[in-house]
Amino acid sequence: MQNLKAQVKTLQSSLEMQKKITKALLHRVKKNLKYHLNPHETFEHNSILLSQIKATKKELYNSIEAAQRNSYLARHDTLTGLYNRDVFNKNLNSVVNKIGSHALFFLDLDQFKIVNDTAGHLAGDEMIKQIAEVLLNTLESQGILARLGGDEFGYIKEKCSKQEAIDLAKKLLSLIDQFHFTWDKKLFTVSVSIGIVLIDRKVASAVEAFKNADIACYIAKNAGRNQYHIYEKGLSDNLSNHNKELKWLPKISKALELKQFELFAQPIKCINPTADYCNYEILIRLNDGKNIINPETFLPPAERYNLITKIDCWVIQNTFSWLAINIKNFDHRTRFSINISGHSLGMKNILDLIVRLFEESDIKGKNICFEVTETTAISNFISANKFIRKLKKYGCLFSLDDFGSGLSSLSYLKNMNFDILKVDGSFIRDLLDDPLNEEMVKSINNIGHIMGMQTIAEYVENKEVYDKLVKLGFDGLQGFYIGKPVPINDLIDR
Repeated sequence: MQNLKAQVKTLQSSLEMQKKITKALLHRVKKNLKYHLNPHETFEHNSILLSQIKATKKELYNSIEAAQRNSYLARHDTLTGLYNRDVFNKNLNSVVNKIGSHALFFLDLDQFKIVNDTAGHLAGDEMIKQIAEVLLNTLESQGILARLGGDEFGYIKEKCSKQEAIDLAKKLLSLIDQFHFTWDKKLFTVSVSIGIVLIDRKVASAVEAFKNADIACYIAKNAGRNQYHIYEKGLSDNLSNHNKELKWLPKISKALELKQFELFAQPIKCINPTADYCNYEILIRLNDGKNIINPETFLPPAERYNLITKIDCWVIQNTFSWLAINIKNFDHRTRFSINISGHSLGMKNILDLIVRLFEESDIKGKNICFEVTETTAISNFISANKFIRKLKKYGCLFSLDDFGSGLSSLSYLKNMNFDILKVDGSFIRDLLDDPLNEEMVKSINNIGHIMGMQTIAEYVENKEVYDKLVKLGFDGLQGFYIGKPVPINDLIDR
């Protein structure tokens, strides 16, 4: 705003100068007329005068308009017209320093990514605009509403009691729950998770308030989404888990920088009388110099905070580099499976990286299988299909991991071009004790074969389970009974 005032002041000074010029020219005209000088000179001066006045006015109005537009863009989100994060943070700083009780709301739409993946980003943008309008109509006169980025919104309400915050949160949940969005004859519904922080003298800073609102929203999502949570000081189990995840972020970045990640491999036994080789799933571990850390610890925070794509890149590049040197030591039919996260499926740079690695090496597509979890495939349906179609041209295979864990497995399965079906381990664990599990595993195996896919069962922990799965007709088995994960270089020494 100060910049705008300065620009206007400069333009006004310019206008004053033009007025002085105008006055001088008029005086010259009168003088010419008084002393009967050349009238052509008088008209010439008049013409110059008018041109200068018009040019100055146009410049003044255009400059003020541009300054106002730039000032607006600096304060507002270009998609929705709501305040942007910068304005929101400044207001939050101001509110934290005010006496009284106030409320900060952090709103995060639930599973919004599905809209982008199934209908495209234009649809996603239009949905965000419509939701912003719904929120604006409800909240505009009561406080500061901003789009913080992506599918996240922030709202500050001054002089707000705990009960008023609860009532407003319930109202917002109901509004978004009733919101319906139509695109290309498809109907989409959406919900929201809300984190709330009550701001009083105990809140030390805007940074602390926003961090606590993020934590509260995280707890609301973990509790099942479509609900609110009010931050309360003192660690609950969920809050403790969240803080643990946050602590992993610098560790993951450090591990990437210092090359602390290591490739491991676990064998997948081929159940075929003529097969005298194993396939392998590529796994990752973190070696911090003291311990070998399993991926269950660091991959969830990596996915939540958008570091998983960097890890995927690392795994892909290092697997290809290792295979370029060592593939000659394996049977030409051996397959190495690489896991791909849902974040990476939608990114062009990941696809470009894999294509480049194929084109720069002698590695054959038939030796590479990419594993995608069922829930990832469903929530990234369009991206997954594009990814699969592109890499199948190089001969790659694709495995649908954790099959049976999703809600719409069969309807999606017939529309996706997978080569391998890996049964979710929860079915295998109770295979010998639960007749229903046995029937489900048998049915999944039959469906896979009918659709022309190979079937693999994970979590094979003992001989009894192994024998049962062989009897059911699975093509491959994986688990500790077959072999534990080992550093990838150990495969050469066998």
